[in-house]
Amino acid sequence: MEPVVDAVFVSSLNTGTESLQVYDCDTGTQLKSYRGQPVAASTLCSVGHTSHLLAAQRDKPFLQTWAIHQHDVQQIRLVVPGKVTAMAVNSAGQKYCIIGINEKIHIYKLLSGRMIGIASRHYQPVTRLIFSPCGNYFASGGEDGFVYLWSLASFIERLHQVHAPQPQPHFVLGQHSDKITGLTFTSSGMRGFLVSSSLDRTARVFDLVTGRPVYCLVTSDAVTSVASNMLGSQLFLGHTDGTVKVVDLLPPHPHGDIEVSRKGVLCHEKCVRHLAVTPSGSHLVSGGDDGEVKVWVVTNSTLGSHEASAKRQPHLAHRRTIHTGRGPITNLTIKQISREVLSEGEMTVKEVIAPFSQDHSNPLSCPVTVPIKGRCNPHLHLQDLFTSPLLSSIPQVSGTSGGLGISSDAQNTVDQLKMTNSQLFKFALKHIIGEGDL
Repeated sequence: MEPVVDAVFVSSLNTGTESLQVYDCDTGTQLKSYRGQPVAASTLCSVGHTSHLLAAQRDKPFLQTWAIHQHDVQQIRLVVPGKVTAMAVNSAGQKYCIIGINEKIHIYKLLSGRMIGIASRHYQPVTRLIFSPCGNYFASGGEDGFVYLWSLASFIERLHQVHAPQPQPHFVLGQHSDKITGLTFTSSGMRGFLVSSSLDRTARVFDLVTGRPVYCLVTSDAVTSVASNMLGSQLFLGHTDGTVKVVDLLPPHPHGDIEVSRKGVLCHEKCVRHLAVTPSGSHLVSGGDDGEVKVWVVTNSTLGSHEASAKRQPHLAHRRTIHTGRGPITNLTIKQISREVLSEGEMTVKEVIAPFSQDHSNPLSCPVTVPIKGRCNPHLHLQDLFTSPLLSSIPQVSGTSGGLGISSDAQNTVDQLKMTNSQLFKFALKHIIGEGDL
């Protein structure tokens, strides 16, 4: 098998028939492209171990998916209740997809295609969604400036309750004074942080254990994107003026406000919309409104005193430009994947994505028809269950005998049953009441 490469997946505003492009971060060569409809911003996700790609169509209530080794979009009907503004898929456990549509968050299970819940806490459109590395929690941010941390288990639990209350956030982490532009988790450990960026010129760092704010990074320009290395030792902040600033979180700072005074690196001529760090932490990939995607080398170490760190020059060195000329960048992500997987004609894919169901009712409230003796037709009338087998088997004949239209043998049987029932009634009444002959 060929070695694993850091593949950069990119979508742009003006893509034509090619919705996505894939580049090798080390060499800058294009590895593959995917054909489909234009992709909505902040909706590109990978499913499983990058066996599928999932994204929303721009300005349409549809999702589209690709098998990682196929060029064309798969013919799976994925209809959602409205235009998608943000989306994420968890990478661990059973695959769930969270979709931001206006102010609401819709949660779907990809294996069944059924919607398991709706979160309604934001009062302005949702702008960012992200799953925690463990896949059990997800964070949301919106134009209202609020940042929430949600537990996926709270939505699954509602499926086992007929009248369940509306799920509430696990933590209300905080509120910026302007639109949320980015969310990222710093690491997968218990001491990991959630970082949010906003147009209010701040980036806030939250403790996932307590839900309390740890740092508030104050900058001179609006922050439009944020990224972190896997160790959580460095944060990268993109700004509206095209610069990227690097913030060292190690050694730890005292809790509270931190003024980011270090001069940023001019990475783009326009706003920096997307930032992503390679798993090794040695390279930063940036995408901007100028339509370019660039690879940067993260140079010197971050260890040392805060005074020494503040005096260092910004440690980003431009390596190459891998994508240009197709309009503002709408999605950018890095995945480690084998070249062989991208070029294979046939590949066994274990992950399953089912068409989305339009039945949003609670499964516990749905009527269930239980077949009796192999019959699947429901019994509409209760008296049908108690009809005498003798009467139900009586053939219908033409005639005037008693006006009932039944045969004489059957009529005799009915009369005999009536007489027997009358005798049984008298016998029971005699012994119960204790009277004499009736």
